[in-house]
Amino acid sequence: MSQTSRAVATVLTGAALAATLAACGQPESVDPQTQRALDSALTDGEFPARYSVVKLGKDAESAISEQFDDSRKDATVTPARCTSDDDAPDVAKTGRVVASNGQSTLSQSVTASSVDDATLRAAVTGECARVHVEVTTGAASGTTLDITNADVTTPTVDGHRGVVFRQVSTFPDKGGESRELVIGRVPVDGYLVTVQAVNADGSAPNRSAFDATLAAAVRKVAASG
Repeated sequence: MSQTSRAVATVLTGAALAATLAACGQPESVDPQTQRALDSALTDGEFPARYSVVKLGKDAESAISEQFDDSRKDATVTPARCTSDDDAPDVAKTGRVVASNGQSTLSQSVTASSVDDATLRAAVTGECARVHVEVTTGAASGTTLDITNADVTTPTVDGHRGVVFRQVSTFPDKGGESRELVIGRVPVDGYLVTVQAVNADGSAPNRSAFDATLAAAVRKVAASG
């Protein structure tokens, strides 16, 4: 799934994620590759101080997942090359966790993936540094937003290179309301580690907490191999 598709879903569910946040249930038995992804989700003690993991019930998890799927399936993205028809990662095969500290939220996901850092960088630079999105189906149908990806860097964590960037989404039809996130995506041994930081009021996230969480997330996946 493209960075733009992820961005649309993230912004549209941002309020819910910042307020409640999800951790998915596990099936009774899974293959070793999936188990490694599930086991790589961070725990309370692995997040920065004062952040606590929050779990939702299945109904709330399903509601957020459905909105995620609806918002990415039929969104019109300009430039068109910045959209993607790739399927969203299977929730049951993705290690996911979210932790909050007041208004501040950190989320992490781990899923099997063959994507490389060059592809991740290309998805948020060049023509795709600025995109316009119109959501055409689901609960958010009719929503428009302008997404700007800035301050793109390619840091390395213990030899694993990824992409980190600041993303600002502005809603023209809501008086210019905006939401800022910091997003990091790092390929690690056949898995994609994603960490996002967002504040409930849309203001600039806690960068030091984000950096610490991204490093911890990458190291946990690498150590599980």
